Amino acid sequence: MRIAFSGTANSGKSTLVKSFLYTWKDYKTPSKTYRDVLEEKGLSHSTKTTTETQTVVLDHLIDTIQGKGLKDQIVYDRCPLDAVAYTMWANGKGIEGFTDEYTENQISMSRESLRSLDIIFMTRFNEETMKVEDDGLRDANLEFIKEMDNIFYSLYMQYMVHADADVFYPKGDSPCLILLPDAPQARIDLVQEYVTPEGTMYGEEESILNPDNIEQLETLVAAQADALDEEKKQEELMKQFGIDLPEAPKFDPYKIG
Repeated sequence: MRIAFSGTANSGKSTLVKSFLYTWKDYKTPSKTYRDVLEEKGLSHSTKTTTETQTVVLDHLIDTIQGKGLKDQIVYDRCPLDAVAYTMWANGKGIEGFTDEYTENQISMSRESLRSLDIIFMTRFNEETMKVEDDGLRDANLEFIKEMDNIFYSLYMQYMVHADADVFYPKGDSPCLILLPDAPQARIDLVQEYVTPEGTMYGEEESILNPDNIEQLETLVAAQADALDEEKKQEELMKQFGIDLPEAPKFDPYKIG
């Protein structure tokens, strides 16, 4: 199975990947990351990102996930959806080169590549429980991290509310997108609801959605409740990208302001 962890910097993705690999020992993760590519090319990123950076990152993430089959057991720290989130931020800030046309092209390329993934687990940043680390490769600007976290959440809500809109996710062939809780062990516990001990996806009979497993279903609902409670807070952000919840699912994700 092909699994990715997605979310803003400092939300615990790298730590979670390590925990995942410890729990599911047959899984592998690519040795070369987008961080390595940025360092090799000496490219600026995050709040100082450029279209060159976003193009290089997206190309790398797409190349990394393509060519893998259902029998491959591989886990990724970030996926093409992450590159799109940072491009959307730059577009919203009016940074040079991040035109609607450029952003549309990035979204289109990412959308098609997501067919190569089976599950995307999304992490969120919690200012009260998570430490902002400045390792030289991640932006330690708290406001930027929070802005990115909101964009990632808007992408999650687009999946939950407008899954058929065919904007960010491939219609009829989208990976499952799961929002994880904040606590490290709770994250692994929820991942275990979807991934068998053998590393495959639970089938229909074993699924937590099976009535026989209603207790597990209630656990899942509880784990997602906190994030869903923020829906009102996120409405303004989603409107910023043209996501109009009461209306039809087709929308323009680039309408700023």
